[in-house]
Amino acid sequence: MKMEIKAACAGAVVFAAMAWVQDAHAQRSPWWERQKAAQAAESTPAAQPAARQAYSPYAPAVRREKIEGPGYTYIEAGAARVDVDMYDVSESGNGGYLRGSLAITDDIYLFGGYDRVAKSWDADAEHAKVTIDQAEIGLGARVSLSRRVDFTSELSLLRLGGKLDYKDRDYPEDDFSGSDYLYAGKLMLGIRARPLSNLELWAKAGYLRVDDNLLVDDSVVGNVGIQYRFTPTWGVVGEAEFYEDVRFYRLGVRASF
Repeated sequence: MKMEIKAACAGAVVFAAMAWVQDAHAQRSPWWERQKAAQAAESTPAAQPAARQAYSPYAPAVRREKIEGPGYTYIEAGAARVDVDMYDVSESGNGGYLRGSLAITDDIYLFGGYDRVAKSWDADAEHAKVTIDQAEIGLGARVSLSRRVDFTSELSLLRLGGKLDYKDRDYPEDDFSGSDYLYAGKLMLGIRARPLSNLELWAKAGYLRVDDNLLVDDSVVGNVGIQYRFTPTWGVVGEAEFYEDVRFYRLGVRASF
């Protein structure tokens, strides 16, 4: 009986040793290594993907412009044309303009501009020249509708001036030169969009309130424009502005900052 018990114990020891050897061999096998790697991966938190920067509609206008939004800091100059249709008279004049804008806070910007056009007539010894100018300064605010589209509101003060020069070589005593001006307030609401990195569009509508005078009345105002950028800084601008009896057209070059 003792011999049987000893034999059984020896057999158990042999089976245990064989099992340990097989387990140790299994731990050195590629399969086991793969299992350990899988267990380690499960116990280690997965790497979190880099969080995308949340879009804020109140992001600074300058930073948004450099990425993809409309721009509010620039200077611009070019050629101007004005068409006048009033009192059964249709005339046009050519000249130039200068304009600029400056973003002073995230949502507020200053803007201003100056247009000057002229028209001349010659008949024998007589010469006449009419000059029309428009100076404007105002304050604008923008509300972001999306990454590429802003709603804008603008309030500005205008100075509208006119000058007439008349000369007659045969009768110099009839020569005449005179000028006058008036002030107006303008409110404009609109949309500015930058659908492509090199393309910007805008459309605005509003109202012009003019000081009492005998020539120009209050008027609804419309404005549409486009800018094509051939570099991140430089672009070509075309714009049309419509009053009741007067239309301004501008074609120029803009430098955005």
